[in-house]
Amino acid sequence: MIEADEMTDQVIYDIQLAERQLRRRLETLRQQAYALPEGDTASPVNRQLLEAEQELQRLEEEHERLEKDPNQGVLMQAEPQQGPRFMGAKTTGTKVTVLLRQSHIPAGSVHLMDPEKTPLVSFDICYLGEEYTRVRVTSFVEDYSAKTITTVELDAEKPTPEKPINHLPTFFPERLRPLTEMTRATLHILIDDLDKTVEQENTFPIWLLPRTSAYLWTKDPTTNARIDLTHYLAAWVTPNAPKVMQLLRRSADLHPDGQIVGYQVGPQGIETQVKAIFEALKEQGIHYINSTLCFGAGRGEMMQRIRLPSESLDNRSANCIDGTVLMASVLEAATLNPGIVLVPGHAFLAWERAEDSGDWDYLETTMIGSRSFEEAHKAGQLQVAHRTPNLLSLPELRTKYGVTPME
Repeated sequence: MIEADEMTDQVIYDIQLAERQLRRRLETLRQQAYALPEGDTASPVNRQLLEAEQELQRLEEEHERLEKDPNQGVLMQAEPQQGPRFMGAKTTGTKVTVLLRQSHIPAGSVHLMDPEKTPLVSFDICYLGEEYTRVRVTSFVEDYSAKTITTVELDAEKPTPEKPINHLPTFFPERLRPLTEMTRATLHILIDDLDKTVEQENTFPIWLLPRTSAYLWTKDPTTNARIDLTHYLAAWVTPNAPKVMQLLRRSADLHPDGQIVGYQVGPQGIETQVKAIFEALKEQGIHYINSTLCFGAGRGEMMQRIRLPSESLDNRSANCIDGTVLMASVLEAATLNPGIVLVPGHAFLAWERAEDSGDWDYLETTMIGSRSFEEAHKAGQLQVAHRTPNLLSLPELRTKYGVTPME
């Protein structure tokens, strides 16, 4: 007899396989759509492309629904019956539940995360005694982070803290920087009752992801609510990187006027600057490589393989998001306002036609190595002709979310 959990796992596997096949079909349909004559928006190819995007979105939503797990994330529960050294109500009058909120730590963006919105662990503490107690909780990742420590005082009138205790330890950048593959690490949890000298210490395995892995979204295990993390993609837009600045200098050489002046000119002048940047990238021999495989996503998580612009320039290759953050980096270095546009299974570039105007234009970066600027421009515009894209404005990501460049 097949258990319900096994049936669910099989359905999830089937959906994952269907998602992978559909993403490949989307890639083919997009290439066919780009080859259509200009203005042929009523082609069956465009209709099939939209239908495939809608089906991918439906599969992703069904995948998310099936992965809901009310017990996901529970590391430990300090119950009374656990014994004299466990922090339970019989020994200390205190009950503690520890929840793991992230099983995979993205090295590329963890330093930007808000501990209250995306903690690593959460502590639920409840005092069941009649007097008072002081509890100290500590968390850290061995060899990779500092310690985060919180102490609370509770009594019968105030049995729980005013809000859950969320921890996201400060990670050491120099320890994360060398990570190029998924790496096992050890999470330490310590709970001390400062008045009764009772201590509980446990360790748990977690994964550290290389900075070539970016979360698009994850879920809060306690509420099953999806947490959008796409704004952290701005960390890979690195306008101050030396290789990006060199590329900007070459773009000025290729501009008809021999200069890049940002928004000091009108929309047509802005487009001419974007074209010069496109031509500089083409000159670098950047070619599209459909490489999106990314190891490490757990249940309730969606990840994307992504490289820094300097790495794409070194390898002279880029997938859709690589090319988008690469060209966005050069645009931002030129004091232009770029945007990252996301549609199901794909990403492409946007730029603001006039500063702070909200008027955006679009470009398909996968064509840098194979097509002209005019063709890539047309393909980008085609992407938004029949859909409402998810446009991430870099100025907004920098100011509203405080996402700074990774390098």
